[in-house]
Amino acid sequence: MNELSVKVQSDYLERAVAGKNPVLAIAELIWNSLDAEATHVEVKFDSNTMGAGTVAKVTVSDDGQGMDYEEITYAFENLGGSWKKSSTHTKGAQRRLHGKRGQGRFQAFAVGSSVIWRTYFLQRGNLAEYTITGQRERLGKFFVDDEPSLLESGQTGTEVIIDGVDNGSNSLRSPKAVQIITEQFALYLSQYPNVVIVYDSQRIDPSDAKEAEVTYPFENIVLDNGRVVEAKMTVIEWKSDTDRILYLCDAEGFAISETKPSIQAPGFSFTAYLKSDYFSELEEQNNLLEDLNPDLKKVISIARNKLKEHFRKRANENSAKLVQEWKEAKIYPFEGEALNIIEETERQVFDVVALSLHDYLPDFETSDKKSKKFAFAILKQAIEESPKALKRILEEVLDLPKEKQQEFAELLEKTSLAAIINASKEVADRLDFLRGLELLVFDPTSKQQLLERKQLHKILAEHTWIFGEEFHLTLSDQSLTEVLNKHLHLLGREPEIATEPVLRENGSRGIIDLMLSRRIPQPKAEEREHLVIELKRPNQSIDPQAANQIESYAFAVAADERFKDTKTKWIFWAISNDVSETVRKKANQRNRPKDLLYEDEEERVFIWVKTWGQLLESCRARLEFFQRELKYSAEKDDAIAYLRKMHEKYLPTHFLTEEGAEK
Repeated sequence: MNELSVKVQSDYLERAVAGKNPVLAIAELIWNSLDAEATHVEVKFDSNTMGAGTVAKVTVSDDGQGMDYEEITYAFENLGGSWKKSSTHTKGAQRRLHGKRGQGRFQAFAVGSSVIWRTYFLQRGNLAEYTITGQRERLGKFFVDDEPSLLESGQTGTEVIIDGVDNGSNSLRSPKAVQIITEQFALYLSQYPNVVIVYDSQRIDPSDAKEAEVTYPFENIVLDNGRVVEAKMTVIEWKSDTDRILYLCDAEGFAISETKPSIQAPGFSFTAYLKSDYFSELEEQNNLLEDLNPDLKKVISIARNKLKEHFRKRANENSAKLVQEWKEAKIYPFEGEALNIIEETERQVFDVVALSLHDYLPDFETSDKKSKKFAFAILKQAIEESPKALKRILEEVLDLPKEKQQEFAELLEKTSLAAIINASKEVADRLDFLRGLELLVFDPTSKQQLLERKQLHKILAEHTWIFGEEFHLTLSDQSLTEVLNKHLHLLGREPEIATEPVLRENGSRGIIDLMLSRRIPQPKAEEREHLVIELKRPNQSIDPQAANQIESYAFAVAADERFKDTKTKWIFWAISNDVSETVRKKANQRNRPKDLLYEDEEERVFIWVKTWGQLLESCRARLEFFQRELKYSAEKDDAIAYLRKMHEKYLPTHFLTEEGAEK
């Protein structure tokens, strides 16, 4: 067994193999067979015991000339030293050559870890056989039999056997793999109809897979240097879906490079083959990069413009054919000829939208005649009366899967569409408000401008749900006297006309920001719970002074005789962006809930310190399920737009201009 070593650095070979699409790697092996003048090439797959479709071994066999033993050392040791480099056609049949770089054999290692080449060739008129083996872990090292073995019978050809197939190579047996092979060899098989390629027991026949084919000549393309080049482009439309590719080919259609068509052609699957000897020259110069070669870019641009023109024409043809089918099926909502320019325009608009429904809604084409007729009638009405709104509704409803349409119909039996919309809008509005509130209290500029009484609490008074769904706003921006008077009224007790004021310990009148109340039903008596909220500007921390202020409110209420014996619980919150270290320590003591600053079980008074971060997070947690089901994301622009719509007069100036909001 002789060892052959490729005269190139191993990392170069590793890069040549890494990331290679296994289907394209198989295509390279087929090209090698065709360059060896094979007329029959077959690709077979053997599955292992792990399950159906899991490929264990790949065999590519052909009836070509085989590889001459005397030339094998030079061929395998010299990367890029292929005899094809100085030739354009095969030696015998004079078919166009594809590979010229001598790299095709290495593509086998992009499929599996172990490769055997078993080749049969004529040695001085006698049939002979030998094998070459290679391992991916020793890329660049090959082992060849010491000498070929003579055979009494058989035919020339080569078998490439690939073992240790990678798990990711299961795609080799997919319908897409067959389509890729078809695209790769479409022009070759058209040019040489006697050649047969069989892939996974299926003969590759481009004519069966084609929807249409057309060739466009490009004559006298003048480059920037004054040179004139000629080219032509073959466009093949396929019956099945495929990746769109614009191949750059030599004059006979052999792909040298590829790029994206970069055009819009809804509903069409195609491959374009741009052919010119100019591309062969650029390949020799290693100058096939579109962005770095203005002349190449110009040629490709001309081809792309022709593709746009081609598919505009094809789309018009298909559209006219489909509209005629609708008319013959009597589901087209217009009758007779248009009487005037207005009716003609309406029909044109209808055709555009109806064709879009047909193209973009997967179930529309297969729906029954009655459903299509109904949809077209609604669409006609939408165009005539309210095209913008009804078109969106129509698209959304028709795009629902059948089971979701059924669920929708059952839901409408239980409630109205308006109620469904209102519930969804309420959740979306709340998510927008939370995002907007977050911007208000955390945005650096807004924090400096926002005033708690004039702005912040006016906004929050309309969104008391953020403190709990069970609370309802009782008072906003009122004195402690009015707080207790309202409390007595809720209990059914009228306050005296000459009500004594409720004062803090220092004698001042305390002004609370918000008082929220809830009723707690009891068997014998009515119990209530009041939540009194003290809002601090976002840039003002809850320090000892602020804590003392909320404590003085609580103590004033607890000391008032009108409060006693009313079975009422008073909860005070102080809210800001941050809490000072002193207050934080006081509100986080052993054997007491976190953030509880003060409690008096006997007087039923409790004081908590909260941050906006805690409050917002709690609200988001409550809405998380609905947000997930609605698939709604509250974006910054939506949140700011909501705040402007609902609370413009209370917003800081920073939020009233587009420039300020962007900052």
